[in-house]
Amino acid sequence: MGGCCCRNATSPHPTVPAEFMDTLKTKTQLKPTQIQHLYNRFCQISGEYRPNQVQKYNFYSGLLSLNPLLPTILNCMFGEKNVLTFVEFAIFLSTFQAHSLKTKRGVKNEGKDRKVSYLFNMYDHNKDGRITKVDLVIIVHKLFAHMMDHLQIMRIVDTMMMEMDCTDTNQISFHDFCEAFEVFDMAEMMVTFIPEFRGRSNDDGKSPKWFCWK
Repeated sequence: MGGCCCRNATSPHPTVPAEFMDTLKTKTQLKPTQIQHLYNRFCQISGEYRPNQVQKYNFYSGLLSLNPLLPTILNCMFGEKNVLTFVEFAIFLSTFQAHSLKTKRGVKNEGKDRKVSYLFNMYDHNKDGRITKVDLVIIVHKLFAHMMDHLQIMRIVDTMMMEMDCTDTNQISFHDFCEAFEVFDMAEMMVTFIPEFRGRSNDDGKSPKWFCWK
């Protein structure tokens, strides 16, 4: 039976294994304190003290389960894999990390490309490399079903298809998708702030903010 990741003097946060820390310092712009914060989260999500991996069902607890886009985000995060390691978890979330003034342009561009690719995969519901009208209906419905009726949702879908389908094939290719998002500064959009671990936290570990960005 796995140990509990409780925040008290008798059960401190587990330290990030050195090999994980070294890998993430090389592959991401995360600070060591941010990596530790993510590791704490990873432990909380898994329910174990020093987990090697998590599965999708681990995320369906607390307020996280109320996020209507959670299945879509998890499909993008896990891809074809059945389990996710901590390094994979941290690299995925680091893609949406807010940049600082010191962030190099090359790093920003790399993050932007990964972000657009992730976003395309979220819309591409059946993962066939294209976004059809059905794909758009599914994602728009998840986002706005609580505040719009079916007719309003279909109007949004029709507008999106009309504006993004550059080849008039009634589907959106990855190239079309990238072209449509060129008007946005994706390096500064869909970002989240990853806190630094300072030895204690008032967060209960159940907040849905993990999958919220601005």
